[in-house]
Amino acid sequence: MQESNDATRFLIVLLVVTMMAGVLVLVVKSDYRIRDNVLSNLEYYPHIKLEKGSD
Repeated sequence: MQESNDATRFLIVLLVVTMMAGVLVLVVKSDYRIRDNVLSNLEYYPHIKLEKGSD
């Protein structure tokens, strides 16, 4: 039973750390936005179209 609790605790901590890292990237790197990513990947995904006003 102890191993199960340790594994659950580890996964929860990992999830929280991952979410905090993602938020940190969005706050610090202002050019990391959907529109900029789509524009930089147009040659890889030509079927994706940008909607007006998306960000």
